This record gives sequence, structure tokens and C-alpha cells, in this order.
Amino acid sequence: MAYFLTDDNVKLFYETKGEGKKTIVLIHGWSAHHLFFKKQIPELSKDYKVVYYDLRGHGLSEVPDDGYTISRYAQDLKNLIDFLDLKEITLIGWSMGTHIMFDYVKQFGVHGIDKMVIIDMTAKLITDDAYKVGLYGKFTMEDNFGTMVSMNEDWKGFADAFVPAIYAKSGCKNKEDLEWNYGEAYKNSSTVMTRMWISMSAQDYREVLPKITIPTLITFGEESLLYTKENSEYLNQMIKDSKVVGFPNCGHGLQLEDPDKFNKEVKEFIG
Repeated sequence: MAYFLTDDNVKLFYETKGEGKKTIVLIHGWSAHHLFFKKQIPELSKDYKVVYYDLRGHGLSEVPDDGYTISRYAQDLKNLIDFLDLKEITLIGWSMGTHIMFDYVKQFGVHGIDKMVIIDMTAKLITDDAYKVGLYGKFTMEDNFGTMVSMNEDWKGFADAFVPAIYAKSGCKNKEDLEWNYGEAYKNSSTVMTRMWISMSAQDYREVLPKITIPTLITFGEESLLYTKENSEYLNQMIKDSKVVGFPNCGHGLQLEDPDKFNKEVKEFIG
């Protein structure tokens, strides 16, 4: 296992695999860790250098007192890129990992980043009369308040309801994955998860989208319980050099549900 220190002295886990000229950085989502890309790392590392890490407060990384904001997570990503002196980078962000990419662009621009891959995520969780493609297609401030109260009061109960929602509407096809996901979810701290949710749900990256001037692959699960097809179409309209790929019979965790298609699409996109 390898670790590096961020510029605010937090120890984060990371590893690299593969020796390709082009580099992929995998950024996992809220309440997850690097092994949510366990079906990507072995395959993609055959052709690329793959870097994967755990966000602060997640997985094998340190659980500090502070820094549970999307902006700090984007700074952590910049620290990792600088520490490893990475070049020709494709960022792949799943769920909240996409928000980290958006905030990276907001803070640092796209210099040094060749391409991006978005996995089933919106620019803004909260919906209103003017924005209807957030979480669930309808997720008000009141809904969000109730969500945060629920996860803070009973994390295990919240995880029991949330984990199945990662998979397709028709249900998770791989029961082993589902049981593994439950076990990993239970390991999380309700304090960290609630604080991160507060930050994530407060974000609005609509003004950042036109600033993404690099090729971007937008992937979504056609049976996602969290985000609609219209959300991905909106991102496609706002990000000039982008294309959308839907994943049939998949939900929010499409990289777990159909890894063969996902890995193939990523390889074709990166080249």
C-alpha cells in the first residue's frame, strides 16, 4: 500500500497499476472507495497507467477532522496529480467523483487533463422550477433536508435503502456484488457521509460545464434510479466536445453492472 500527504497534511491511500503512456485517474463516489472500480483496474491497466485512490474519510485513507468539501477533494486530486507528476491524464469520475472533476475545472481549469469520463451524475442535485434534471428527477431542498436527517440518525438503515438504488431498476443482477456493497457501506462513518452530502448537495456546476473544453464521455444507466436520461442529454448540450453513451439494463453503478461494455467504451474513447 502507498500513501501520500496532501498539502493540509492528510494521509491518502493510492496505488498505480500498468505502464501505458496515457494515464487514467479513477475517482470513486460518495460512500465508496477504490474497489468500486475493481472491474476496471485489471483490464484498463493492460493498456494504460491506472491511478486509483481513496478520498479522505473513505476506504483506506485517513479520517481527519476537517476537509469534507467538494472543493477540498478537488485540491486533494490536484495534490495527487502533482505528487505523481502525471501527464496525458484522463479523469474518470463516478457519481460524486464527477463533482470533484467539475470542481477541479472550476479551480484549476483543464490544463494537463486530456479527457474526462462522467459516470451517471448531474451538475446539481437539487431541483426546482428551472432545473428538473437533478437527483431522482425531483429532489427539493425539503427532500434533501429529510435525506440528511435520515443518514445522520441511522446510517445502517439509510445504507440498507440506498445500496439497492445504486443498481438497475429491475434489480442487481449479481447478488455477490450487492452483498459486498452492503458490507462496504456499513463501514462508513455517518458523520463523514453526512458532512460530504451537505457539501455535494450544495453544489451547482452549471456555469462550469461550458468551461470543460476537452473531449468528455458521458455515460449513464438506462435503468438508473438516481438520474434520468434527460440529465445526461443536458450535460451533452452544455459540454461542447462531448458524447453520451447509455448502458441498457444498468443503473447508477454501471461500471459494476456491465464492466465489459464500460471498459470497451473507455478504451475506444481514450484511444
